Amino acid sequence: MEHPMNKRSFTIMDNENLLNSIYQNIAMVLETIPEIRKITTDCDFKALIISQEEEYQNLSDSVKDTITSNGDSTEELNDLLKTYSEWMTKLKAMSDKNVSHLSEMCIQGYTMGMIKAIQKNHLYCDASKEAKHFGDKLISLHEKSIQDLKKYL
Repeated sequence: MEHPMNKRSFTIMDNENLLNSIYQNIAMVLETIPEIRKITTDCDFKALIISQEEEYQNLSDSVKDTITSNGDSTEELNDLLKTYSEWMTKLKAMSDKNVSHLSEMCIQGYTMGMIKAIQKNHLYCDASKEAKHFGDKLISLHEKSIQDLKKYL
């Protein structure tokens, strides 16, 4: 028979791991959007991605507050991943700066983020309702962002 403390410990670890994966998922978005914002000259598109950036930042702040209130610390993106993300965005955008291409890049990024968020929600199935709620909010935000960008394709 499994010791009850093992289950509790597993739940706490799932909770911490899920929250940190959500935090890192959002961090990738927040690393990329400023690069797209610098490149685009379309005012409506720029306004949309600024609005998306604010929504992701608000969610990130809420997740970070929850992580720290639990006595845990956030796991930041490593510098190599940040640099890779920044340079890949710049390289892809240099080849084609039109809004359709930039929108496509964002949609691809949000789709990858959404897939990762869904996978992590399944992986950390013993996380708290609050952590799962943040995962669901992130998935919904990715879906909304994709829908909003489709008109620019």
